[in-house]
Amino acid sequence: MHLFKDKFGRNMRLTEERLQHIITDHSELLKPIGKIEETLMFPSIVIKSEDDPYVWLYYRPYKVFTRQKSFLLVIVKISNGEGFAITAFYVKNLQKGEVVWKA
Repeated sequence: MHLFKDKFGRNMRLTEERLQHIITDHSELLKPIGKIEETLMFPSIVIKSEDDPYVWLYYRPYKVFTRQKSFLLVIVKISNGEGFAITAFYVKNLQKGEVVWKA
């Protein structure tokens, strides 16, 4: 298990099972542990999911796709003041939802 802190000082967990999911299903994300930690600690924007208020979306810009701005999205479930990383992958657009924090 990997433990991190997020922008708000909360403890965040990334299990080996979730890490393997990210490595297997989102292979474009090289060296995911460091990028996930960086995104949780230094996001450009954090959005609360419209579908589930306990799911927060942490975004940080990365240049991955040629000539297009893209973001690393780390999806976290918040429970009892702590977070559990569900998945992480690159996206081109931000999802709709309540903005919790913006740089």
